[in-house]
Amino acid sequence: MTVSLWSLAAYALQLAALVTVAFAAMWMLRIRMPRHALRLWQTVMAIALLLPLAQLGRAEPSALQILTGSFSAAALANAGGSIVPTGLDLGRIALMIVAAGIIARLLWLGVGLIRLRSIVARATVEDSLAPISRDLEQAIGAAADLRLTDDLEGPATIGVRRPLVLIPRSVLGMSAAVQRAILCHELLHVKRGDWLQTLAEEIWRSLLWFHPHAHLIASKLSLAREMVVDEQTILITRDRRAYAEALLAFSNPQPHVIGVTPFIGRRTLTQRISLIAEEGSMSRSRRALSKVALTVAACLAITAEAVDRFPMFATLQAQSVVYKPGDGIALPVVVKEVKPKYTPAAMEAKVQGSVWLECVVGETGDIVDVKVTKSLDREYGLDQAAIDAAGQWKFKPARKDGKPVAARITLELTFTLKK
Repeated sequence: MTVSLWSLAAYALQLAALVTVAFAAMWMLRIRMPRHALRLWQTVMAIALLLPLAQLGRAEPSALQILTGSFSAAALANAGGSIVPTGLDLGRIALMIVAAGIIARLLWLGVGLIRLRSIVARATVEDSLAPISRDLEQAIGAAADLRLTDDLEGPATIGVRRPLVLIPRSVLGMSAAVQRAILCHELLHVKRGDWLQTLAEEIWRSLLWFHPHAHLIASKLSLAREMVVDEQTILITRDRRAYAEALLAFSNPQPHVIGVTPFIGRRTLTQRISLIAEEGSMSRSRRALSKVALTVAACLAITAEAVDRFPMFATLQAQSVVYKPGDGIALPVVVKEVKPKYTPAAMEAKVQGSVWLECVVGETGDIVDVKVTKSLDREYGLDQAAIDAAGQWKFKPARKDGKPVAARITLELTFTLKK
């Protein structure tokens, strides 16, 4: 199944509907608990990933195509010109721009990972934090190598099989309680395997670099994940003040480093500090879970409606190129000819003459479009009889460079009374 501009635009509209409903429902239902927000955005991401698979095989034109298809092949042909582009060239250009953006983003991601390797290579082992780390590893059930680095402005976690926690050298000058909070946060990321999710979100951003709602999903996932780790860190360390100090210590905007789970991202400090200040935020579970279920149901309902109105992989005849005689093509050859039938009223009125039709012979050899260019009779039905007969003609399709193409031809169907 090839991807067309229409498929891409339909998916963009579906994604926009999904995220808008999720955002509105979260705001109206006041879903604030991090673990429930994380479940919701994980569900939204899953729906977004499954949307294309759920629409394979659909062939009806979408509302989007009907709107954009107003510049049809027939309309453009009447305006003149031997070859009738019907949005195909524009679509190719748009898809090339999208593809170029994806390639550039993936290359940028690759360069970032190479840079990360060099950062890890320059990092040094530091034993002064080992006692705190060992205690936390036993409490959390996860272990990682600790390295000091001068290349990062905040703590970060990378790796799965051999996870590594990178700590800025400035952490050595902080209190033991703040150091414990920082290490606990990073080891929780190790236990959860968040590094792979971080990479997956970077790839998602790259593939849908042009869609703001795709970036919004990734941002909300990242924030919810960090706030879940905030909750768990406070439960383990039981020191809200020290953890707040740790967040504030790295609150200045940090350069984005590809492939790491940062300790704190940009524009998230206020939300995370407010969560720390809420003593009872971890107890309101059942009610919040029902709100999440309601939000997911609303997302599914609205997304299903968006899919129905704007299906991906829909086909529209107006997207093909229609050639006219003289364009260096082998003209269609008649295989089956059907004579028009006189209507009784026309025979009684003794109407005779010809109806001229302009037709498009599709790539399969069938007539796919018929228009009367010279009328004989609209009152007694001979024009319609000619259209009906032409629709039953069969052709060997026109060919260009050895391939079948759509072509525009003219037919003259004659009505003659027998004497």
